[in-house]
Amino acid sequence: MPTELGSEEITTSERRVFAALAGSSLSGVALHSLNLPDHEYKLTAELDFLLVLDDLILAVEVKGGQVSCRDGLWTYSDRKGHRRTSREGPFKQVQTAMYALRKRLRERLGVKMDDVAFGFLVVTPDVNLSSSFEWDDETYCGRGPFDRGLERAVERARKHWVGKQTDKFTIAKELHTRLMQDLRPSFDRSPLLDARANLLDAAMVRLTDEQYARLDLISDEPRVICSGGAGTGKTFLAAEVARRQALLGRRVLFTCRSEVLAAFATRTLEGTSVDVKAASELGGVTPYDVLVVDEAQDLMTYDILEDLERAVVGGWADGRWTMFLDQNSQAHLYADFDPDALAYVQSFGPVKPSLKFNCRNTREIVFQTRAYTGADTGVATAGTGPEVVFVAVDDQAAELAALEKHLRALAEQEVAPEHITIVSLRGDWETSVAKGLQATRKGRLAQMSPALASVWPGGGMTWSSAVDIKGMENRFVCVIDIDSVATETELDLLYVALSRPRAGLWVATTPWVKQQLSDLSKQHLDGAMDAYKKAMV
Repeated sequence: MPTELGSEEITTSERRVFAALAGSSLSGVALHSLNLPDHEYKLTAELDFLLVLDDLILAVEVKGGQVSCRDGLWTYSDRKGHRRTSREGPFKQVQTAMYALRKRLRERLGVKMDDVAFGFLVVTPDVNLSSSFEWDDETYCGRGPFDRGLERAVERARKHWVGKQTDKFTIAKELHTRLMQDLRPSFDRSPLLDARANLLDAAMVRLTDEQYARLDLISDEPRVICSGGAGTGKTFLAAEVARRQALLGRRVLFTCRSEVLAAFATRTLEGTSVDVKAASELGGVTPYDVLVVDEAQDLMTYDILEDLERAVVGGWADGRWTMFLDQNSQAHLYADFDPDALAYVQSFGPVKPSLKFNCRNTREIVFQTRAYTGADTGVATAGTGPEVVFVAVDDQAAELAALEKHLRALAEQEVAPEHITIVSLRGDWETSVAKGLQATRKGRLAQMSPALASVWPGGGMTWSSAVDIKGMENRFVCVIDIDSVATETELDLLYVALSRPRAGLWVATTPWVKQQLSDLSKQHLDGAMDAYKKAMV
């Protein structure tokens, strides 16, 4: 059963239910954590899980820990001893939420929903409740049935509810597609990478339908090379693939070339059984069941491929592996990229999905990145944002003054320091303009490192080279130390830097660099305009 795990703020019991569903052979889709805006008598209601089966929509309520009812008062206790009481029991709670969902779907999708059967199931994986006249036994799964297999409890509930609604029909393919389009944006809210560090605000992004389709495809295929430009969610998807495979009980290795990105991925996958290692650490590892490779274009040498092959059971030919790579020109960031090595991996017949929608950058950032580098970073879906600011500076002193002024402006607009990253194209701290900042003198500017990446975005303003920040992002980015954008390597660095921010991009340019950018825009402007128009549709 394809499943999508929602918010990071989920209980242990919900994770257990998710794992049981992920490992089942049920035919359908399981979605996690649906917040309903309309409810019969509440401002909001939440469904822990929703199962869209072939012939039934089943709402599932999960109550972990101790559950008891005395004189109509329900008491819930978690494993830490925290207790709460409620007059509304889990059966009434899930029933009213189910009705609210059915009403909403009827309003949004029309009379076709009248032909669809609905039902509910309460799961208490830690305790067994005594039978009661208040609910049918088929609508409840206690500890015993859960331990014997949630799949059987779901099937039992399905037969119960379908049997009570004999005038309903199997959900047609077209209606199923419309249901997914309607439910997923409200249901599966996945946090941005910076929200995983719990240091940014609670802003959430919705995965595009394309990304869901890629996740489903990747889960079903043993060998995959997924390509996409910066901002299309490759690192996020790589982590989700690794997480999903681990939930199936497989030993999973997540790897990349950058030690900084590996540290960031370790934090992202915290709480899972996934092992994260930089490529330089793969020597002598016991082969894993699944290999997930992020920023795979950085690993295309035969020496590294040999290490990767030894790290997965079955190797390239028969192993289960998934690679995420950027099809744009990033090959020159590491001097050892070998196109023959990439062709070698491709010779093993992996499926090759691609990501076409940008879910990180604003339309303005996507446009400017493509206008100057020609890179296809996908159609922007994040909406509009502030204009990209290019500031002309004559020398390092002027660049330092302009950067200080911009940082003061961000502070005046109450932008938190940890939401700001200064990206240096030169990548040399000793010669960087940022070394002269007031924040640096006061010890308030941290340089990128694996330690910082493991708590990204940290507690203050950050400085990074373009190479080290690959695969990561922040809300506001200032690009500095641009000496030239004439060579392929320099263009690759510019591409990485311009595509890091989610909201605001500020770039300092000398007259020489400004002229180079002007020449580049003449080559790529038409393509950038076409992509911008698509994003506006």
